[in-house]
Amino acid sequence: MPTDVKDTNSETPNGPKPFAIGYIRSTGEALVIGGLFFGFGFVVLGLFGGVKPLAGLAIVPLLVSFWHYPMIDRSQPQLGANEQGLFVERIGFIDWASIDQMTLHQSSVRSIELVGLEISLTSALPDAVNEKHMFPLWKSVMTRNWKLSRQADGTDHLTIKLNTLAGEPEEILRRLQAYRPA
Repeated sequence: MPTDVKDTNSETPNGPKPFAIGYIRSTGEALVIGGLFFGFGFVVLGLFGGVKPLAGLAIVPLLVSFWHYPMIDRSQPQLGANEQGLFVERIGFIDWASIDQMTLHQSSVRSIELVGLEISLTSALPDAVNEKHMFPLWKSVMTRNWKLSRQADGTDHLTIKLNTLAGEPEEILRRLQAYRPA
C-alpha cells in the first residue's frame, strides 16, 4: 500500500472520493519476520542440537508471527470509504446513516503518538452493517485494527487505530466526513 490515502476511482472534483488504505509497510514486518526467524531457529536447534524442549518453545515466536500477520498482508485494505459506506476490515461496510459521530482521539505513550478514529453508531454494529465482510475463519484469531464497545443505550462505539495505517489521520477524517449526509 502507498503511504498516502489512495483513490480507488475518481468522481467529480467537488464530491467525496472513494479510498482504501492498509497498514504502514514497516508496522509489522519485524514482528512477523522476527517471529518466523526465531521460531524456525528454535526448531532447528531443538531437533538437531539435542535440546528437544527448545523445539517446543518455538511455538511462542511462531504464534507471535501468526498473530501479527495481518499487519504485513497487502491483499486487504483495513479502512476505506465509498458511497456504500465506511469499510472496516473484518466488519464490512457500515451504512453512513448509522454513523452518529466521527472524531479523532490522540494520546501518547512515552514518545509514541497514538491516534484513533472514534465512531459512535446510532445502533448496534450488526444492524449498522449493510454489507458484511467475508473472511477466512483462521483470520478471526489474528490481530485487528479496531475495537468495539457497547454503550449503555445499546448502541456501539468503534475505535480504529489510525497511527498504524498509511495516511494522515486528519486527511482520513476529512475524507470520511465528506461522505456524511448533511
